[in-house]
Amino acid sequence: MKDELEKQEASSATMIENVANDSDLQFGEGLVENDRDSSLWASAMSHKLILAHSIAAFLAGGVFGYDSVINGASISMPAFLLYFGEHTATGSLFVPSIWASMWTAMSYLLQAIGGFGIGFVSDRIGRKWACVGAACISVVGVGVQFAATSRGMLLGGKMINGLAIGCIFASATSWASEISPLRLRGPIQSGIVLFMVLMQALGLVTIRLYIENISPSAFRSVFALQWIWPVAAGLAFTVMPESPIFLVQKGKITAAKKALTRLYGSNNHIDARLAVLCKQVEQERSQAEGHGNAGYLELFQGTNFKRTFTVLWLFLAAGLNGASLLSQNTYFLIIAGLPAVHAFDVGIGGFGLAIIAIVFSWFYMEKFGRRSIWLAGVAINILVLAIIGSLYYLKSNGSLWAVAILMNALIAWQLLTITSIGWVITAEVSSYRLRAKTQSIGVISNATVTWLFTFTVPYMYNTDAGNLGSRAGFVFMGSSVLLLIGSWFLVPDLHGFTTDEVDWLYSQNIPVRNFQQYADGRAKQGATMRTVATGKC
Repeated sequence: MKDELEKQEASSATMIENVANDSDLQFGEGLVENDRDSSLWASAMSHKLILAHSIAAFLAGGVFGYDSVINGASISMPAFLLYFGEHTATGSLFVPSIWASMWTAMSYLLQAIGGFGIGFVSDRIGRKWACVGAACISVVGVGVQFAATSRGMLLGGKMINGLAIGCIFASATSWASEISPLRLRGPIQSGIVLFMVLMQALGLVTIRLYIENISPSAFRSVFALQWIWPVAAGLAFTVMPESPIFLVQKGKITAAKKALTRLYGSNNHIDARLAVLCKQVEQERSQAEGHGNAGYLELFQGTNFKRTFTVLWLFLAAGLNGASLLSQNTYFLIIAGLPAVHAFDVGIGGFGLAIIAIVFSWFYMEKFGRRSIWLAGVAINILVLAIIGSLYYLKSNGSLWAVAILMNALIAWQLLTITSIGWVITAEVSSYRLRAKTQSIGVISNATVTWLFTFTVPYMYNTDAGNLGSRAGFVFMGSSVLLLIGSWFLVPDLHGFTTDEVDWLYSQNIPVRNFQQYADGRAKQGATMRTVATGKC
């Protein structure tokens, strides 16, 4: 079996090299340069088919977004509290900390497991069918939640769905990254985050509509509506082309050409684009000789280590920046004394602000740079969390409203400057060869960190545990300071660099804060010389 795989890989390499040596290669490289220099609007108009196909990845973001908000906010519904909650000595309803933690934390733990496992699967069967399979599993998980009659059964449904979401999000972001032209790479990844936030807002609106209904049908209706998104995403991916990069890596050159034709249109220099793609894949293959098949261990070897650690750091931010506290702000505000209806109204307003901000980010992301936006986002995050913590000591209704507004404004700010930028950099920092597994590492780290923090956060603020209230903001203010320090040394700005140029930047051990200094042509020249040195041009 091993000899057969090696023979197949050698055959694939020969096919790729033959295409990469085609006369179209030089013209294809010119197309890459034209795309690098084009405006966002011009690139979008030139690649309308790719934007249309990206809807499948956007729907996968919607699957993640809707689940993430109802996973935390549904426990704030009176109907849910009556069915699954308990009464305090004074008669107030609450969910025991252990179950509030487990429902969210175990879902994220299974997301991490799904993100890890799908890296192997998508490298074997492709990104497209991995997404379809994950969507089918999600349909089952939603069904178990809808039918749940006990806390344990509800937990089981959330775990099944969490596994599916980890799989589909890792595969969909990898697929989207691999079909994106250089200029649209950031906006398409940001578009996935936009759909995630749209579905979070829709989930909150849905819960708000049922908030006054105290029958079990209220929260079951919220769960039932979740079926829409995995079904839509699964159907969308069945008609999408497979990633051309995956097909080239497998030596399926004819299939890759057909996929590129569907993505770019038949009259858009397909042979030239295929030649460039084959050259890049073969270059990575030649540089990785001696490592064997791409595995997770290779992510932590040589120059890949810093790139992988950067991905881990980007998603460690989901814990250190206080997102786990903010994601439970509706329940937190209700037990702090804010009426449920008002808590949801403020939350919906916060998501509306985030949606506008993310769309705006498509235009300013390149102007100000990924790194600068990220660092500014973390710095402002520290300040706002300090204010939230301080408001605990002002025992008034006004201070409670201030906490509510600041928490939801901070959600929008984090989505704008940290979450969306994190996914963009993750898609840019990896090599083609390790991209699926790097995206999996991103989902794993995001889910693991979220699992850890969502499990512990309720013990910080809940009335039957730490009872910190908004003083929990001080905890995450301190962790955000650590996040800012680490980010200075790790977070790059890769706007405008091709994958082989990113490879060269990291191979030269250039400090990430200086990467953009090499956008003057030195990165391109270095990558070209590196390619010539391999003898695989």
